Amino acid sequence: MKEACRISAADLQHGLESSEEFALVDARREGDFATGHIFSASNIPLSQLELRLEALIPRRTTPIVLCDANDSLASEAAAVMTGMGYGAVSILEGTISAWAHAGHRLFSGINVPSKAFGEYVEHYAGTPHIDPRELHRLMQGDEDIAVLDSRPFDEYQVMSIPSAISCPGGELVYRFFENVPSAHTRVIVNCAGRTRSIIGAQSLIDAGVPNAVVALRDGTMGWHLAGLELEHEQSRRARAPESGSLALAHARAQAVAKRVGVRSATWDEYHAAQRNPTRTTYLFDVRDSEEFNVAHPSGAISAPGGQLLQSLDTYAAVRNAVIFLCDADGVRGAMTAAWLKQMGWTDVWHIRGGLHGARLATGDPPPPSPHSVAPTLAASLIERDGAVVIDIASSKEYRRRHVRGALFCERMGLPGLLTSLAGKTALLTSSDGRLAAIAVDSLARSFPHLQSIAGGTSAWDNAGLAVESGRGNLPDRPTDVFYRPYDNDDDVESAMREYLKWEVNLLHLMEGEPGVNFGAWTF
Repeated sequence: MKEACRISAADLQHGLESSEEFALVDARREGDFATGHIFSASNIPLSQLELRLEALIPRRTTPIVLCDANDSLASEAAAVMTGMGYGAVSILEGTISAWAHAGHRLFSGINVPSKAFGEYVEHYAGTPHIDPRELHRLMQGDEDIAVLDSRPFDEYQVMSIPSAISCPGGELVYRFFENVPSAHTRVIVNCAGRTRSIIGAQSLIDAGVPNAVVALRDGTMGWHLAGLELEHEQSRRARAPESGSLALAHARAQAVAKRVGVRSATWDEYHAAQRNPTRTTYLFDVRDSEEFNVAHPSGAISAPGGQLLQSLDTYAAVRNAVIFLCDADGVRGAMTAAWLKQMGWTDVWHIRGGLHGARLATGDPPPPSPHSVAPTLAASLIERDGAVVIDIASSKEYRRRHVRGALFCERMGLPGLLTSLAGKTALLTSSDGRLAAIAVDSLARSFPHLQSIAGGTSAWDNAGLAVESGRGNLPDRPTDVFYRPYDNDDDVESAMREYLKWEVNLLHLMEGEPGVNFGAWTF
Protein backbone atom coordinates (compact mmCIF):
# COMPACT_ATOMS: atom_id res chain seq x y z
CA MET A 1 0.00 0.00 0.00
CA LYS A 2 1.30 3.43 -0.95
CA GLU A 3 2.57 5.45 2.03
CA ALA A 4 0.78 8.76 2.74
CA CYS A 5 2.67 11.88 1.73
CA ARG A 6 3.91 14.39 4.29
CA ILE A 7 3.09 18.09 4.50
CA SER A 8 4.81 20.86 6.44
CA ALA A 9 3.35 23.06 9.16
CA ALA A 10 3.38 25.93 6.64
CA ASP A 11 1.31 23.87 4.19
CA LEU A 12 -1.11 22.99 6.97
CA GLN A 13 -1.49 26.66 7.87
CA HIS A 14 -2.25 27.45 4.23
CA GLY A 15 -4.94 24.77 4.20
CA LEU A 16 -6.55 26.11 7.38
CA GLU A 17 -6.61 29.64 5.99
CA SER A 18 -7.98 28.69 2.56
CA SER A 19 -11.62 28.56 1.50
CA GLU A 20 -11.25 25.02 0.11
CA GLU A 21 -12.63 21.92 1.77
CA PHE A 22 -10.13 20.40 4.13
CA ALA A 23 -10.07 18.12 7.19
CA LEU A 24 -7.49 18.03 9.97
CA VAL A 25 -7.72 14.85 12.04
CA ASP A 26 -5.84 14.00 15.24
CA ALA A 27 -5.74 10.21 15.62
CA ARG A 28 -4.86 10.04 19.32
CA ARG A 29 -7.09 8.85 22.12
CA GLU A 30 -9.36 11.61 23.41
CA GLY A 31 -7.58 11.81 26.75
CA ASP A 32 -4.22 12.26 25.02
CA PHE A 33 -5.72 14.71 22.50
CA ALA A 34 -6.95 16.81 25.43
CA THR A 35 -3.42 17.33 26.73
CA GLY A 36 -2.52 19.52 23.73
CA HIS A 37 -3.71 19.73 20.11
CA ILE A 38 -4.10 22.05 17.12
CA PHE A 39 -7.08 24.41 17.53
CA SER A 40 -8.93 23.30 14.39
CA ALA A 41 -8.28 19.55 14.66
CA SER A 42 -11.11 17.05 14.95
CA ASN A 43 -10.29 14.12 17.19
CA ILE A 44 -11.05 10.70 15.65
CA PRO A 45 -9.13 8.12 17.68
CA LEU A 46 -7.51 5.35 15.64
CA SER A 47 -9.61 2.78 17.52
CA GLN A 48 -12.84 4.45 16.32
CA LEU A 49 -11.95 5.31 12.73
CA GLU A 50 -14.16 2.73 11.03
CA LEU A 51 -17.05 3.69 13.31
CA ARG A 52 -16.94 7.48 12.91
CA LEU A 53 -15.04 8.41 9.76
CA GLU A 54 -17.82 8.17 7.17
CA ALA A 55 -20.12 10.46 9.15
CA LEU A 56 -17.41 13.03 9.87
CA ILE A 57 -15.80 12.97 6.41
CA PRO A 58 -18.43 11.55 4.02
CA ARG A 59 -16.69 12.44 0.73
CA ARG A 60 -13.74 10.15 0.08
CA THR A 61 -11.86 12.64 -2.10
CA THR A 62 -11.69 15.25 0.66
CA PRO A 63 -8.11 16.38 1.40
CA ILE A 64 -7.26 15.06 4.87
CA VAL A 65 -4.23 15.82 7.05
CA LEU A 66 -3.53 13.44 9.92
CA CYS A 67 -1.53 14.35 12.99
CA ASP A 68 -0.54 12.95 16.36
CA ALA A 69 2.23 13.35 18.93
CA ASN A 70 4.64 10.60 17.84
CA ASP A 71 3.85 9.80 14.18
CA SER A 72 2.87 6.16 14.71
CA LEU A 73 -0.90 6.61 15.11
CA ALA A 74 -1.14 8.96 12.13
CA SER A 75 0.63 6.40 9.93
CA GLU A 76 -1.69 3.60 11.06
CA ALA A 77 -4.74 5.82 10.60
CA ALA A 78 -3.60 6.74 7.08
CA ALA A 79 -3.45 3.03 6.20
CA VAL A 80 -6.96 2.44 7.57
CA MET A 81 -8.35 5.46 5.71
CA THR A 82 -6.71 4.42 2.46
CA GLY A 83 -8.18 0.94 2.88
CA MET A 84 -11.60 2.54 3.29
CA GLY A 85 -11.21 4.35 -0.03
CA TYR A 86 -9.99 7.78 1.07
CA GLY A 87 -7.56 8.89 -1.60
CA ALA A 88 -6.20 12.27 -0.47
CA VAL A 89 -4.64 11.51 2.91
CA SER A 90 -1.42 13.13 4.12
CA ILE A 91 0.44 13.36 7.44
CA LEU A 92 1.79 16.42 9.24
CA GLU A 93 5.58 16.22 9.03
CA GLY A 94 7.18 16.41 12.48
CA THR A 95 3.93 15.74 14.38
CA ILE A 96 2.13 18.43 16.38
CA SER A 97 5.53 19.48 17.74
CA ALA A 98 6.30 20.94 14.31
CA TRP A 99 3.15 23.05 14.58
CA ALA A 100 4.28 24.37 17.96
CA HIS A 101 7.82 25.00 16.68
CA ALA A 102 6.30 27.08 13.86
CA GLY A 103 5.02 29.49 16.51
CA HIS A 104 1.48 28.21 16.98
CA ARG A 105 -0.30 27.19 20.17
CA LEU A 106 -1.38 23.75 21.22
CA PHE A 107 -4.69 23.75 23.10
CA SER A 108 -5.69 21.55 26.00
CA GLY A 109 -9.24 20.28 26.51
CA ILE A 110 -11.85 19.19 23.97
CA ASN A 111 -14.43 20.99 21.80
CA VAL A 112 -12.10 23.98 21.87
CA PRO A 113 -13.57 25.90 18.88
CA SER A 114 -17.06 25.76 20.39
CA LYS A 115 -15.84 26.68 23.86
CA ALA A 116 -13.79 29.57 22.49
CA PHE A 117 -16.83 30.77 20.54
CA GLY A 118 -18.84 30.93 23.76
CA GLU A 119 -16.24 33.22 25.29
CA TYR A 120 -16.21 35.27 22.07
CA VAL A 121 -19.98 35.70 22.25
CA GLU A 122 -19.96 36.78 25.89
CA HIS A 123 -17.20 39.31 25.21
CA TYR A 124 -18.63 40.90 22.08
CA ALA A 125 -22.34 40.57 22.82
CA GLY A 126 -22.00 41.51 26.48
CA THR A 127 -24.17 38.58 27.56
CA PRO A 128 -25.42 39.45 31.06
CA HIS A 129 -24.87 37.01 33.89
CA ILE A 130 -25.83 36.44 37.47
CA ASP A 131 -23.68 35.12 40.32
CA PRO A 132 -24.82 31.86 41.94
CA ARG A 133 -25.15 33.46 45.36
CA GLU A 134 -27.29 36.25 43.95
CA LEU A 135 -29.55 33.71 42.23
CA HIS A 136 -29.80 31.78 45.49
CA ARG A 137 -30.85 35.00 47.26
CA LEU A 138 -33.56 35.62 44.66
CA MET A 139 -34.82 32.08 45.16
CA GLN A 140 -35.33 32.78 48.83
CA GLY A 141 -37.62 35.72 48.04
CA ASP A 142 -40.84 36.01 46.09
CA GLU A 143 -39.43 37.28 42.77
CA ASP A 144 -40.86 35.65 39.65
CA ILE A 145 -37.94 33.68 38.18
CA ALA A 146 -37.49 30.71 35.86
CA VAL A 147 -34.27 28.66 35.65
CA LEU A 148 -33.81 26.87 32.33
CA ASP A 149 -31.11 24.20 32.13
CA SER A 150 -29.72 24.17 28.59
CA ARG A 151 -28.00 20.76 28.74
CA PRO A 152 -29.40 17.48 27.38
CA PHE A 153 -31.87 15.79 29.72
CA ASP A 154 -29.46 13.03 30.77
CA GLU A 155 -26.88 15.61 31.90
CA TYR A 156 -29.59 17.58 33.69
CA GLN A 157 -30.59 14.49 35.65
CA VAL A 158 -27.06 14.02 37.00
CA MET A 159 -27.08 17.39 38.76
CA SER A 160 -29.25 20.49 38.51
CA ILE A 161 -29.96 23.85 40.10
CA PRO A 162 -32.97 23.72 42.48
CA SER A 163 -36.23 24.46 40.59
CA ALA A 164 -34.46 24.33 37.19
CA ILE A 165 -36.38 22.94 34.20
CA SER A 166 -34.61 20.95 31.52
CA CYS A 167 -34.73 22.87 28.23
CA PRO A 168 -31.74 22.00 26.00
CA GLY A 169 -30.09 24.92 24.24
CA GLY A 170 -31.45 24.22 20.78
CA GLU A 171 -34.96 24.06 22.26
CA LEU A 172 -34.90 27.34 24.21
CA VAL A 173 -36.55 29.66 21.70
CA TYR A 174 -38.82 26.83 20.49
CA ARG A 175 -40.23 26.09 23.97
CA PHE A 176 -39.81 29.49 25.63
CA PHE A 177 -43.21 31.13 25.14
CA GLU A 178 -45.06 27.99 26.23
CA ASN A 179 -43.08 27.67 29.47
CA VAL A 180 -42.50 31.34 30.34
CA PRO A 181 -45.86 32.97 29.52
CA SER A 182 -45.29 36.15 31.58
CA ALA A 183 -43.02 38.91 30.29
CA HIS A 184 -42.27 39.81 33.91
CA THR A 185 -40.54 36.51 34.71
CA ARG A 186 -36.78 36.87 35.13
CA VAL A 187 -35.08 34.05 33.19
CA ILE A 188 -31.78 32.41 34.14
CA VAL A 189 -30.12 29.98 31.73
CA ASN A 190 -27.56 27.53 33.10
CA CYS A 191 -25.38 24.63 31.99
CA ALA A 192 -22.56 22.77 33.74
CA GLY A 193 -19.97 25.47 33.05
CA ARG A 194 -20.11 28.45 30.73
CA THR A 195 -20.63 27.84 27.01
CA ARG A 196 -24.21 26.58 26.85
CA SER A 197 -25.32 29.12 29.49
CA ILE A 198 -23.90 31.96 27.39
CA ILE A 199 -25.18 30.72 24.02
CA GLY A 200 -28.57 29.83 25.49
CA ALA A 201 -29.11 33.18 27.19
CA GLN A 202 -27.90 35.06 24.12
CA SER A 203 -30.25 33.03 21.91
CA LEU A 204 -33.23 34.29 23.88
CA ILE A 205 -31.89 37.85 23.91
CA ASP A 206 -31.22 37.80 20.16
CA ALA A 207 -34.72 36.41 19.59
CA GLY A 208 -36.09 39.47 21.35
CA VAL A 209 -38.05 37.80 24.13
CA PRO A 210 -39.57 40.49 26.38
CA ASN A 211 -38.10 39.06 29.56
CA ALA A 212 -34.92 39.95 31.40
CA VAL A 213 -32.54 37.07 30.56
CA VAL A 214 -29.17 36.26 32.13
CA ALA A 215 -26.68 33.39 32.12
CA LEU A 216 -25.75 31.74 35.40
CA ARG A 217 -22.07 32.47 35.90
CA ASP A 218 -20.12 29.19 35.73
CA GLY A 219 -23.27 27.03 35.77
CA THR A 220 -23.70 24.10 38.14
CA MET A 221 -19.95 24.10 38.81
CA GLY A 222 -20.15 27.70 40.00
CA TRP A 223 -23.18 26.81 42.11
CA HIS A 224 -21.29 23.93 43.74
CA LEU A 225 -18.16 26.05 44.30
CA ALA A 226 -20.31 28.66 46.04
CA GLY A 227 -21.21 25.99 48.61
CA LEU A 228 -24.80 25.64 47.42
CA GLU A 229 -26.70 22.37 47.17
CA LEU A 230 -27.49 20.78 43.82
CA GLU A 231 -30.42 18.51 43.07
CA HIS A 232 -30.11 15.09 41.46
CA GLU A 233 -32.31 12.83 39.31
CA GLN A 234 -34.92 15.50 38.67
CA SER A 235 -37.44 15.06 35.85
CA ARG A 236 -38.79 18.56 35.17
CA ARG A 237 -38.91 19.13 31.40
CA ALA A 238 -40.05 22.11 29.36
CA ARG A 239 -43.29 21.46 27.50
CA ALA A 240 -43.49 21.46 23.70
CA PRO A 241 -45.26 24.56 22.37
CA GLU A 242 -48.94 24.77 21.47
CA SER A 243 -49.86 26.53 18.23
CA GLY A 244 -49.90 30.08 19.65
CA SER A 245 -46.54 29.75 21.38
CA LEU A 246 -45.06 28.03 18.34
CA ALA A 247 -46.16 30.89 16.08
CA LEU A 248 -44.39 33.38 18.37
CA ALA A 249 -41.23 31.26 18.46
CA HIS A 250 -41.28 30.80 14.68
CA ALA A 251 -41.53 34.53 14.03
CA ARG A 252 -38.65 35.31 16.40
CA ALA A 253 -36.40 32.57 14.99
CA GLN A 254 -37.02 33.58 11.39
CA ALA A 255 -36.19 37.19 12.24
CA VAL A 256 -32.86 36.10 13.76
CA ALA A 257 -32.03 33.93 10.74
CA LYS A 258 -32.86 36.75 8.33
CA ARG A 259 -30.69 39.23 10.19
CA VAL A 260 -27.68 36.91 10.15
CA GLY A 261 -28.18 35.96 6.49
CA VAL A 262 -29.24 32.33 6.80
CA ARG A 263 -30.54 30.91 3.54
CA SER A 264 -33.34 28.40 3.25
CA ALA A 265 -33.68 25.48 0.87
CA THR A 266 -36.20 22.86 -0.20
CA TRP A 267 -35.64 19.14 0.10
CA ASP A 268 -35.15 18.98 -3.67
CA GLU A 269 -32.39 21.59 -3.41
CA TYR A 270 -30.76 19.60 -0.62
CA HIS A 271 -30.79 16.40 -2.70
CA ALA A 272 -29.28 18.26 -5.65
CA ALA A 273 -26.47 19.57 -3.44
CA GLN A 274 -25.96 16.14 -1.93
CA ARG A 275 -25.38 14.65 -5.37
CA ASN A 276 -22.55 17.12 -6.13
CA PRO A 277 -19.37 14.97 -6.06
CA THR A 278 -17.09 17.98 -5.53
CA ARG A 279 -18.61 19.19 -2.26
CA THR A 280 -19.09 17.67 1.18
CA THR A 281 -22.71 17.98 2.33
CA TYR A 282 -23.85 17.41 5.91
CA LEU A 283 -27.49 16.98 6.91
CA PHE A 284 -28.11 17.52 10.61
CA ASP A 285 -31.48 16.96 12.27
CA VAL A 286 -31.47 19.42 15.17
CA ARG A 287 -34.60 18.18 16.90
CA ASP A 288 -34.54 16.38 20.23
CA SER A 289 -33.01 12.90 19.90
CA GLU A 290 -36.29 11.27 20.98
CA GLU A 291 -38.07 12.89 18.02
CA PHE A 292 -35.25 11.81 15.72
CA ASN A 293 -35.53 8.19 16.83
CA VAL A 294 -39.23 8.03 15.92
CA ALA A 295 -38.51 9.04 12.31
CA HIS A 296 -35.98 11.25 10.55
CA PRO A 297 -34.87 12.19 7.05
CA SER A 298 -32.84 9.45 5.39
CA GLY A 299 -29.13 10.15 5.76
CA ALA A 300 -29.59 12.75 8.51
CA ILE A 301 -27.38 12.76 11.58
CA SER A 302 -28.99 13.45 14.94
CA ALA A 303 -27.45 16.67 16.22
CA PRO A 304 -29.71 18.42 18.75
CA GLY A 305 -29.07 22.13 18.22
CA GLY A 306 -27.45 22.93 21.53
CA GLN A 307 -25.07 19.98 21.34
CA LEU A 308 -24.17 20.68 17.70
CA LEU A 309 -22.96 24.13 18.74
CA GLN A 310 -21.32 22.82 21.90
CA SER A 311 -19.23 20.20 20.08
CA LEU A 312 -19.29 21.01 16.38
CA ASP A 313 -15.86 19.45 15.79
CA THR A 314 -17.30 16.03 16.68
CA TYR A 315 -20.04 16.36 14.03
CA ALA A 316 -18.38 18.10 11.07
CA ALA A 317 -14.68 17.54 10.43
CA VAL A 318 -14.57 19.09 6.94
CA ARG A 319 -13.90 22.81 6.93
CA ASN A 320 -15.84 24.88 4.38
CA ALA A 321 -18.34 22.08 3.79
CA VAL A 322 -22.05 22.66 3.06
CA ILE A 323 -24.31 22.25 6.09
CA PHE A 324 -28.06 21.67 5.86
CA LEU A 325 -30.19 21.75 9.01
CA CYS A 326 -33.67 20.32 9.34
CA ASP A 327 -36.38 20.33 11.98
CA ALA A 328 -40.16 20.03 12.07
CA ASP A 329 -41.07 23.58 13.00
CA GLY A 330 -38.81 26.21 11.42
CA VAL A 331 -37.53 27.35 14.82
CA ARG A 332 -34.73 25.09 15.95
CA GLY A 333 -33.06 24.80 12.55
CA ALA A 334 -33.22 28.54 11.93
CA MET A 335 -31.71 29.42 15.33
CA THR A 336 -28.94 26.81 15.01
CA ALA A 337 -28.13 27.94 11.47
CA ALA A 338 -27.83 31.53 12.69
CA TRP A 339 -25.26 30.47 15.28
CA LEU A 340 -23.28 28.45 12.74
CA LYS A 341 -23.10 31.53 10.53
CA GLN A 342 -21.74 33.51 13.48
CA MET A 343 -19.15 30.77 14.04
CA GLY A 344 -17.84 31.40 10.53
CA TRP A 345 -19.55 28.61 8.54
CA THR A 346 -20.57 30.42 5.37
CA ASP A 347 -22.46 27.71 3.45
CA VAL A 348 -25.26 26.95 5.90
CA TRP A 349 -28.85 26.25 4.86
CA HIS A 350 -32.05 25.70 6.80
CA ILE A 351 -34.54 23.40 5.06
CA ARG A 352 -37.92 25.10 5.07
CA GLY A 353 -41.23 23.34 5.40
CA GLY A 354 -40.19 20.97 8.17
CA LEU A 355 -40.10 17.29 7.29
CA HIS A 356 -42.69 17.53 4.52
CA GLY A 357 -41.14 16.13 1.37
CA ALA A 358 -38.31 14.38 3.21
CA ARG A 359 -37.56 10.70 2.68
CA LEU A 360 -38.08 9.39 6.19
CA ALA A 361 -36.25 6.55 7.91
CA THR A 362 -36.49 5.07 11.40
CA GLY A 363 -33.88 4.38 14.02
CA ASP A 364 -33.73 0.67 13.32
CA PRO A 365 -30.48 -0.96 14.46
CA PRO A 366 -28.00 -2.18 11.81
CA PRO A 367 -28.08 -5.88 10.88
CA PRO A 368 -26.01 -8.11 13.17
CA SER A 369 -22.45 -9.05 12.31
CA PRO A 370 -21.84 -12.64 11.15
CA HIS A 371 -19.52 -12.95 14.14
CA SER A 372 -22.12 -11.83 16.72
CA VAL A 373 -24.34 -13.75 19.11
CA ALA A 374 -27.58 -12.71 20.79
CA PRO A 375 -27.32 -11.65 24.45
CA THR A 376 -29.16 -14.76 25.69
CA LEU A 377 -26.79 -17.05 23.78
CA ALA A 378 -23.83 -15.05 25.07
CA ALA A 379 -25.11 -15.57 28.62
CA SER A 380 -25.26 -19.34 28.09
CA LEU A 381 -21.70 -19.35 26.70
CA ILE A 382 -20.54 -17.60 29.86
CA GLU A 383 -22.44 -20.00 32.09
CA ARG A 384 -21.66 -23.20 30.15
CA ASP A 385 -18.20 -22.60 28.68
CA GLY A 386 -16.74 -19.95 30.94
CA ALA A 387 -16.56 -17.39 28.11
CA VAL A 388 -14.91 -14.09 29.03
CA VAL A 389 -16.67 -10.78 28.32
CA ILE A 390 -14.44 -7.90 27.20
CA ASP A 391 -15.85 -4.37 27.06
CA ILE A 392 -14.18 -1.91 24.65
CA ALA A 393 -16.50 1.02 25.37
CA SER A 394 -14.94 4.14 26.88
CA SER A 395 -13.83 3.94 30.48
CA LYS A 396 -16.61 6.38 31.44
CA GLU A 397 -19.26 4.22 29.76
CA TYR A 398 -17.78 1.10 31.37
CA ARG A 399 -17.84 2.72 34.80
CA ARG A 400 -21.47 3.74 34.31
CA ARG A 401 -22.66 0.29 33.19
CA HIS A 402 -21.11 -2.97 32.04
CA VAL A 403 -21.90 -6.68 31.82
CA ARG A 404 -21.36 -8.18 35.25
CA GLY A 405 -17.77 -9.41 35.47
CA ALA A 406 -16.73 -7.91 32.12
CA LEU A 407 -13.10 -6.91 31.66
CA PHE A 408 -12.32 -3.43 30.36
CA CYS A 409 -9.86 -3.18 27.47
CA GLU A 410 -9.15 -0.47 24.94
CA ARG A 411 -9.51 -1.70 21.39
CA MET A 412 -5.82 -1.28 20.57
CA GLY A 413 -4.93 -3.58 23.48
CA LEU A 414 -7.20 -6.42 22.36
CA PRO A 415 -4.60 -8.57 20.54
CA GLY A 416 -2.44 -8.79 23.65
CA LEU A 417 -5.35 -9.61 25.95
CA LEU A 418 -6.82 -12.19 23.57
CA THR A 419 -3.45 -13.89 23.20
CA SER A 420 -3.20 -14.16 26.98
CA LEU A 421 -6.57 -15.94 27.10
CA ALA A 422 -5.01 -18.86 25.18
CA GLY A 423 -7.92 -19.71 22.91
CA LYS A 424 -10.64 -19.24 25.51
CA THR A 425 -13.96 -18.05 24.07
CA ALA A 426 -14.15 -14.26 24.28
CA LEU A 427 -17.26 -12.14 23.86
CA LEU A 428 -16.68 -8.54 22.88
CA THR A 429 -19.12 -5.77 23.78
CA SER A 430 -19.43 -2.00 23.63
CA SER A 431 -22.26 0.37 24.50
CA ASP A 432 -24.43 -0.34 21.46
CA GLY A 433 -22.35 -3.16 20.00
CA ARG A 434 -21.25 -1.35 16.84
CA LEU A 435 -17.60 -0.79 17.81
CA ALA A 436 -17.39 -4.35 19.17
CA ALA A 437 -18.69 -5.76 15.87
CA ILE A 438 -16.13 -3.75 13.88
CA ALA A 439 -13.32 -4.94 16.14
CA VAL A 440 -14.37 -8.59 15.92
CA ASP A 441 -14.63 -8.48 12.13
CA SER A 442 -11.07 -7.12 11.94
CA LEU A 443 -9.68 -9.78 14.31
CA ALA A 444 -11.74 -12.83 13.34
CA ARG A 445 -9.00 -14.50 11.29
CA SER A 446 -6.42 -14.26 14.05
CA PHE A 447 -8.79 -15.10 16.91
CA PRO A 448 -11.48 -17.59 15.76
CA HIS A 449 -12.92 -17.90 19.29
CA LEU A 450 -13.82 -14.21 19.37
CA GLN A 451 -17.45 -13.06 18.93
CA SER A 452 -19.40 -9.92 19.74
CA ILE A 453 -22.63 -9.51 21.67
CA ALA A 454 -25.28 -8.29 19.21
CA GLY A 455 -26.55 -4.88 20.31
CA GLY A 456 -23.82 -4.60 22.91
CA THR A 457 -24.31 -3.80 26.58
CA SER A 458 -27.58 -1.96 25.89
CA ALA A 459 -29.13 -5.10 24.36
CA TRP A 460 -27.73 -7.22 27.20
CA ASP A 461 -29.34 -4.88 29.76
CA ASN A 462 -32.63 -4.73 27.84
CA ALA A 463 -32.73 -8.53 27.88
CA GLY A 464 -32.81 -8.39 31.68
CA LEU A 465 -29.31 -9.84 32.08
CA ALA A 466 -27.02 -8.81 34.90
CA VAL A 467 -25.14 -5.52 34.64
CA GLU A 468 -23.16 -3.58 37.19
CA SER A 469 -21.47 -0.21 37.57
CA GLY A 470 -18.15 0.72 39.10
CA ARG A 471 -14.50 0.67 38.22
CA GLY A 472 -14.05 -3.08 37.64
CA ASN A 473 -10.54 -3.55 36.26
CA LEU A 474 -10.14 0.07 35.10
CA PRO A 475 -6.69 1.63 35.56
CA ASP A 476 -6.43 4.20 38.35
CA ARG A 477 -6.42 7.17 35.96
CA PRO A 478 -7.82 6.19 32.54
CA THR A 479 -6.73 8.41 29.66
CA ASP A 480 -8.77 6.92 26.83
CA VAL A 481 -11.28 9.76 27.10
CA PHE A 482 -11.38 13.26 28.54
CA TYR A 483 -12.61 13.45 32.12
CA ARG A 484 -14.49 16.63 32.99
CA PRO A 485 -14.09 18.08 36.48
CA TYR A 486 -17.28 16.49 37.80
CA ASP A 487 -16.16 13.08 36.46
CA ASN A 488 -13.19 13.04 38.84
CA ASP A 489 -13.20 10.97 41.99
CA ASP A 490 -11.03 13.31 44.03
CA ASP A 491 -10.25 17.03 44.35
CA VAL A 492 -13.33 17.92 42.31
CA GLU A 493 -13.36 21.56 43.41
CA SER A 494 -9.80 22.22 42.24
CA ALA A 495 -10.56 20.56 38.91
CA MET A 496 -13.68 22.72 38.51
CA ARG A 497 -11.77 25.93 39.19
CA GLU A 498 -9.05 25.01 36.70
CA TYR A 499 -11.62 24.12 34.07
CA LEU A 500 -13.53 27.39 34.41
CA LYS A 501 -10.28 29.35 34.28
CA TRP A 502 -9.35 27.44 31.12
CA GLU A 503 -12.63 28.36 29.44
CA VAL A 504 -12.26 32.07 30.18
CA ASN A 505 -8.66 32.11 28.90
CA LEU A 506 -9.61 30.67 25.50
CA LEU A 507 -10.65 34.09 24.21
CA HIS A 508 -7.08 35.36 24.57
CA LEU A 509 -5.34 32.13 23.56
CA MET A 510 -7.13 31.77 20.23
CA GLU A 511 -6.05 35.19 18.94
CA GLY A 512 -4.09 34.84 15.71
CA GLU A 513 -4.51 31.07 15.40
CA PRO A 514 -4.98 29.85 11.80
CA GLY A 515 -8.46 28.57 11.12
CA VAL A 516 -10.27 30.83 13.60
CA ASN A 517 -12.81 32.72 11.52
CA PHE A 518 -15.66 33.68 13.84
CA GLY A 519 -17.92 36.22 12.11
CA ALA A 520 -18.18 39.86 13.12
CA TRP A 521 -20.87 40.25 15.77
CA THR A 522 -24.07 41.48 14.12
CA PHE A 523 -26.48 41.93 17.05
